[in-house]
Amino acid sequence: MPDKPTQRDYWSGKAGEEWAAYAQRIDVMLAPIADAALAAADLQPGQRVLDIGCGSGATSLEIARRVGASGNVVGVDLSPQLLQVARERASEAGIAADFVEGDAATATFAERFDRAFSRFGVMFFEAPSAAFTHIRGVMQPGGKLAFVCWAPMPENLFATVPIAAIEPMLKAPLPAPDPDAPGPYAFADSDKVKRILNEAAWRDIEVSRWDGEINVGGGGALEDIAAFLLRIGPCSRAIADQRLDAEEAKRRLTDALTPHYRDSAVLFPAACWIVTANA
Repeated sequence: MPDKPTQRDYWSGKAGEEWAAYAQRIDVMLAPIADAALAAADLQPGQRVLDIGCGSGATSLEIARRVGASGNVVGVDLSPQLLQVARERASEAGIAADFVEGDAATATFAERFDRAFSRFGVMFFEAPSAAFTHIRGVMQPGGKLAFVCWAPMPENLFATVPIAAIEPMLKAPLPAPDPDAPGPYAFADSDKVKRILNEAAWRDIEVSRWDGEINVGGGGALEDIAAFLLRIGPCSRAIADQRLDAEEAKRRLTDALTPHYRDSAVLFPAACWIVTANA
């Protein structure tokens, strides 16, 4: 049997291409959550910051603005496509930030960090306890970790509504998210998050709840929001794995979103955990 694809395989392939293409929409959608997580990181001028799973660089550039010219930010990601977007954005904005293609769970760095941050990146660690142990090892004594991860999938309508819309098309039921496998809901259980960080010897672990509305797909025309959800999120994998008719899926999803569409936006409730700990 062929080896199971790794996270590097996944994010350097079609998924990386799709996320790079939709980078701006993703950033708009996640902006209120990212702002809350960045506030929890308590960034200060002059700090050195590791941005884990930095993707297309939106959080890295905001971190760079907050730590100023005397500070430094290193963004790490597995996806060359997303990192290309990040570097282009940094160049266009005239902001100094270093972007490294690699796995933050094992990467080596020339410096130690005052802060480690992640916007929805750490749930994809293949061995989370070992990953967080490694990250603690690249921190300054007393350095702070801050990240945000999704709460359970049923509490996030941007994921459940599309699946419900295409459910009549499915050739087989979709498997529930595996809590022990890398994925967006791997850290949905806050007690699991605390256990992993305890195993990695982090201190002063705090997990707080974030509930709010997000602008699904960054807003715009209804058909564009539907197209976004068919490419970013659980629908995309279901359509590919079961070879479903994409046009029929889009029609069904557009119908499901129509009652929620107001003022060029679909606003859905979202639920996350904002986690902080000290090295």
